[in-house]
Parts: sequence; C-alpha cells; structure tokens
Amino acid sequence: MRRRTAPVLPVTPRSIALFRLGEACNNHCPMCSNSGRPEAWLTPQDDLLKRVDWLAAQGMKRVVVTGGEPTSHPAFWAVIQRLGERGMIWDINSNGRTFAQVGFADRAVEEGLQRAIISLHSHISEVSEEISGVTAKGHREIIAGIDALVGAGVPVMLNLVLTKLNHAHLLDYLTWTVARWGHEIELKVCFPTTVGRGGGWDGIDLRYLDVQEVVRAFVDACEAINLTWHLESFPLCAIADPRARNMGRSGFGETHYLDDISGDRLYPIAHIEAELGCFPETCRDCLAFDRCPGVSEAYARRWGAAELVPFR
Repeated sequence: MRRRTAPVLPVTPRSIALFRLGEACNNHCPMCSNSGRPEAWLTPQDDLLKRVDWLAAQGMKRVVVTGGEPTSHPAFWAVIQRLGERGMIWDINSNGRTFAQVGFADRAVEEGLQRAIISLHSHISEVSEEISGVTAKGHREIIAGIDALVGAGVPVMLNLVLTKLNHAHLLDYLTWTVARWGHEIELKVCFPTTVGRGGGWDGIDLRYLDVQEVVRAFVDACEAINLTWHLESFPLCAIADPRARNMGRSGFGETHYLDDISGDRLYPIAHIEAELGCFPETCRDCLAFDRCPGVSEAYARRWGAAELVPFR
C-alpha cells in the first residue's frame, strides 16, 4: 500500500521550499544519498538567481538552502543576497564546516539565517571521518562550525545517520553533545536510505531490528533530560512507540521541492515521500497508520515485512 497524497500543492505564506544549489560537496560520505547525476553537480549562478526570482514570483517566502554542501558553491552568498532582495528568509542544511571560518556564521545571521540542520554522525573523530569522508581536520571543522552557529544564536538541529560504525555509540553521542552545547540543541536520528549513489555502502546495511534497542534507549534518555529529539525514516512499530515523532523532509516544515534540474517546477514534499514509502497489507488496521511513514520500497523488497508488527 501507499499513502495517497495530492500531486499538486498551492504555495501559501507558510510554504517552505527545499532549494538545492547542486550536489557538489567538500565531504565524501560513502553513504551519500545524492543522485550523482553530472547535470546536478553545480548549478550555474545565473540559473540559481533566476530560480530565486521564480520562487518569489510563486509567492514563496522561505527556503531551506541545501546541496551537496551549499556553502561550498561559489555563488552561495550571491544566492543568499538575492533571497534577501526578494523578501525571503532561509534555513540551511549543511555539514557545518564552512561555518568554522571566522565571521561566516555571523554574516549568515546578518543575511537572515533562521535555522541550521547540521550533519554530525559521530562525536568520535575516527568514526566521523569514515562516515563523512573527511580528515581529522574536517571533523574538527564540523565541531567548530556548530560552535560558531550556537555562539551566533542560531537554532541548531544535529542530524545523525545510523550506520554500523556509530549506532553502538548513540547514547554516548547524546551525552557528549549535551555537555558541549546544552539542552537547546535538537537531535535527529535518521535510518539510512539506500537510494542514491552511496546506497550500496556496506556500512548502512542495517535492519530496524539491529538498532531498535539503542534507538529506544536514546528516546528514553532524551525524554529524561527534556531534550528535543526527532527520528526520521522509522516505522513507528520498529521502535515500539506509536507516539514517536518521525520527520521526513515535510517534518522540517518544508512543503515543496524545487526541481533541481529545471528550476521551474515545485513538487509537494509529502507527495514525494508518499511515493517513496510503502506499507504491507498488515499495516492497514494499525492504530498508528495515519502517523507512520512506512518503509522504503527498497527496504521492503530486501527484508520483507516480518519486523513490522501493527499496533492494535
């Protein structure tokens, strides 16, 4: 089964568009979920500026700037300035490294940055290096970039993708991040996707059963210290909690995806997610069905549905 959603969604004052500058990145994550299409690598500046103008003409008031790594694009500041000229505010989805540069975070705030979603897949340097495809220097830059964003007063959500290398350290990661940045930071744990050019990496060859216990313990630990937590791409029964907050792209507030090739079409995020997710027939009468994201088709084909036990 698939959830039915409308293929078209009007733009309203509350709409938020996911705005990709290209797939170019200064990290080399082996599980990269980007497509790897040559035409998507680095969108020219003139095209990006036209896309900002087009979004403004549609009535869009806010975007999430993403990539690849958006701050590595040579037109990054030109795009940000054009957003300001068109009256749009922005968030960013980033690996955080560029924010370690002196003054970068402060300038971003001056230019209207509202929120940052930063990928930090481990507090342990050696593990972070392997998952993110960086050197020890790169790991230090991620940490320093988060320091700078927090210091500049930007609300930060840390994004951790579970792998074979880091899931056993999840509770230590929680303790470490709270000790460094306090309780204002938000944490999101994401089950890996095999869609994209990094989908075949052995490090993300996981089942929900492999991580169920540690994720449940993570949620309990966050609740105990009143820390805001989120999960992404988990069917609710996989963590035995029908109340869990699952966040796909639509959970970040994003409502629309700007076509990253044509630049002049908007697709509802909820519709894209519904097309990528599926449910076995046994989920039909589950009490949490309306809130559950289901599983990816690739996961269902490989592992089946035996793990999914509906709430009755």
